[in-house]
Amino acid sequence: MLSRLYNFWTTLRTSFWFVPTLMAVGAIGLAVIALNLDATLPEEKARQFWLHSGGPEDARNLLSTVFSSMVTMATLVISITMVVLTLAASQLGPRLVRNFMGDLRTQLVFGIFLMTIIYCLLVLRTLNSELDISAVPHIAVTLGTALALINLFALLFFIHTLARSIISDTAIRRVDRDLRNAISRLLPTESDGQSLVERPTADDVLPADFEERAASLWLSGEGYVQAIEYERLVEIACRHKAVIRLDLRAGHFIFRGSHKADIYPGCLLGPDLATELEGAILIGEERTPVQDLEFSMRHLVEIAVRALSSGINDPFTAIAVIDRLGASLSEMMRRDLQPEVFCDAAGVVRVVGRASSFRGFVDVAFHQIRQAAATHPAVIIQMLSIIAQLAVNVRLSSQRDALLDHAIIIAEAGRRGASEASDIADIERSYQAAQMALK
Repeated sequence: MLSRLYNFWTTLRTSFWFVPTLMAVGAIGLAVIALNLDATLPEEKARQFWLHSGGPEDARNLLSTVFSSMVTMATLVISITMVVLTLAASQLGPRLVRNFMGDLRTQLVFGIFLMTIIYCLLVLRTLNSELDISAVPHIAVTLGTALALINLFALLFFIHTLARSIISDTAIRRVDRDLRNAISRLLPTESDGQSLVERPTADDVLPADFEERAASLWLSGEGYVQAIEYERLVEIACRHKAVIRLDLRAGHFIFRGSHKADIYPGCLLGPDLATELEGAILIGEERTPVQDLEFSMRHLVEIAVRALSSGINDPFTAIAVIDRLGASLSEMMRRDLQPEVFCDAAGVVRVVGRASSFRGFVDVAFHQIRQAAATHPAVIIQMLSIIAQLAVNVRLSSQRDALLDHAIIIAEAGRRGASEASDIADIERSYQAAQMALK
């Protein structure tokens, strides 16, 4: 249930309409409060507190001007945003548009424009030419003027924020922040300062006759696995005295009718149990970072690969991405990875999942960048340098083996792609340094 709630909240947070809608509702409440306060405010108090003290025509003309100006400014902001999003999609990748849309600062600026427009529209309804000057809503008109001034500063702030947002370093930091937050949320810290240990595999914990007696569940959904409610699966398996093996994890794409789960013993599998199991697997139209650590890593890799394309040819951006990926991998190495085996309260194995390994994360981080950077010695050297730095955090033999394997293929790609003898020599020195650090 927590995974579903978090997935729903993530969808709302990254949607462009959620915060502006809340602020639009707030504008209605603000207009009602301001008009009610005006009903109790004597005319002489309006002048005393420097509030608007003109007649109904003055108030109407003022709010009408504010209203039309805010509509024009809102249109301008939308036009600028669309241009920036187009540039960001072409240079940094279309999947990063989600990060721009989810920026709270951008949502707040759009929200305050929408809030001011709705507020002025509601207050204008109460103003007519036959209204007595003592009945003019001075507080409401003054508040509308104040909102207009706030919008001017918001426009300046928005242009500043938007201009910085398309800088590659800013986009990289934003995606990296999402990745580090996901690591902190999904990967437990090393407990009591003890060293990490190799986790048992599925073959170690499944019954010996699992393959012979298990029945296959053919999933009816289609799309990306966004989250798996392992606690709910454990509860279901415990209630039915079954063992469940999943051949999927968050981020995988599944086809309708694909075989992605096994139930042991197979005689327990029926329509009711199948429905319960499918209800614990959340499937959607796109990947989300709820349980998928590779989600933000792939966004960083996409920035680097596009930067290394012939049309952009920006190795400095790729190097900045490699630095961030190295920092994230270093953090992962100090933490336990997501578990594959889930037990009930009595310690009986109930669910065996499929979690990402450290080698899988390193593959995601380096494979595509290595392929795109073969003819960029500076990027190859930086990748080898990062691997050498990661050697300090090695806790398990599997971590060392994964880093060493990548150092070998990165150095080989660099040797093939480099055309200058000095570049090849630099790559060789970096490779030797990484190899020595990993011994």
